Amino acid sequence: MRLSTIGCLLAFATRATLSAVAPRAVCNADNVLRALRANSAQASPFCSTYTLPPPNQPLPTYVSQYPASRVSSACTCLITQSTTSTSISSTTSSTSSTTPPTPVSTCKTERITNGNFEQKLNNQPVAWQFAGEVHDPSGNGAYTLSTFNDENGNTYGSFFIQNSATGATGTTTIKQSTPALCGGTTYKLTYSSQISITNGSPGRACSVRISLADQQLVYIGPPNGDPPPFTYQVRETTFVYTGTRAGGNVFTVEFSCNAPQGFYKIDDISLVGV
Repeated sequence: MRLSTIGCLLAFATRATLSAVAPRAVCNADNVLRALRANSAQASPFCSTYTLPPPNQPLPTYVSQYPASRVSSACTCLITQSTTSTSISSTTSSTSSTTPPTPVSTCKTERITNGNFEQKLNNQPVAWQFAGEVHDPSGNGAYTLSTFNDENGNTYGSFFIQNSATGATGTTTIKQSTPALCGGTTYKLTYSSQISITNGSPGRACSVRISLADQQLVYIGPPNGDPPPFTYQVRETTFVYTGTRAGGNVFTVEFSCNAPQGFYKIDDISLVGV
């Protein structure tokens, strides 16, 4: 009877010791924990039951020399760290698989259609309209519209507007309606162009205006316009769009010239938000 009482007390003390040790949050990497980690394949299933009181399994050989309380404590650390690692990995995987890609702002998408003039329908460049004002007294029209073939054989490799041989004064435009722009956004206009004038003064004979509705973006001509691009070159300009403008979003290139055979060539037009 006395021995039985002592046995019960020892068992109770052991369980109390294990209960006190198991919840420890701090895991010191002592020799017991290192031994369990080194044999994790066998240690994990052992520890999953050994930490449950009473510890009635024999200790594995790689930790048999240590007290049961230290083995139980190390098992608790091993299981806690393994569970935390799995949880973090699962959360990271779930987050990365469900996070949608960042969309590109619609304010920055291209606003010009067929800016390289290579798409055509019924022998006219898609999306563009051509209009010439007749100022030739003979009624034959002051301007003609012709096209270039580029080095790849594309019919509308460039857009080419040429004055008549008589040099009668008039204005010709190419234009298109663009999708809505975003108010307060900075836009960049890029294009390639060239102007050539025969039998006329370069500073006085011809001019070019590029505009978006009532907002002038580029002016080449007298008295204080940008220098003419006498060689084929890339140009760019930036501006802030302040909101809906009168006349809608109509992009226009306007060429006016009184020099015989004067021409303006424009290509690769792009209008995007920056």
